[in-house]
Amino acid sequence: MSFSGIKVLLDSTYILPSFGIEVEGLSIENIAQLREAGIKGKVKFFCLSVIWIEVMGKICKEKERLRRDIENIIDIAVKSLLDSEFYKWLTPTSNSVKLAFKLRMLGHRDNIDNLLYATSIENDMLFLTIDEEFKNFLLRNNFKVDNLITHEHLLKRFI
Repeated sequence: MSFSGIKVLLDSTYILPSFGIEVEGLSIENIAQLREAGIKGKVKFFCLSVIWIEVMGKICKEKERLRRDIENIIDIAVKSLLDSEFYKWLTPTSNSVKLAFKLRMLGHRDNIDNLLYATSIENDMLFLTIDEEFKNFLLRNNFKVDNLITHEHLLKRFI
C-alpha cells in the first residue's frame, strides 16, 4: 500500500449510512466531513471484505423494522461501495486470521471486529470504530489500542 496519507480501516458502522441506515453518534455532517477528507486525499478508506456478513444482517434487520422495500438503495449502495474506488477493499491475511483467533480465544466473540482489528495492526492503519466495549476488551488483555480511533477524534486530529 503506497498511499502516503492516513490509512483508515472502517468498522461496518461507517458503511451503514451508504444504505440509508442512521447510526447513533454519526451525523450527516460527520459523514460529509469524512467523505471530503477522502476526496481531498487526506485519508484513504479501507474496508475488509468480510464486513459484508455483518452489513447484510444489519440491513435486513433494518428493512424488517422499516417495513419497506430497499432493493434500489441496496443496488446503488453496493455499486458505490465496490466500484467507486473511494474505498480500497482488503482480504484478511493468514497473520490477521491468527490474531483474530487469539482474540476470540481470549473471549471476544465478535469475529468481524477481531478480523478488523488484526488487519489494522498488520497493515499499520487506524481502525475507525465507536465500539468502546471492544477497546476495553483489548485494554484488559494488554493489546495496543492507539490505532483505534473514533470519527470525532480522526476529524479533530488529522483533518
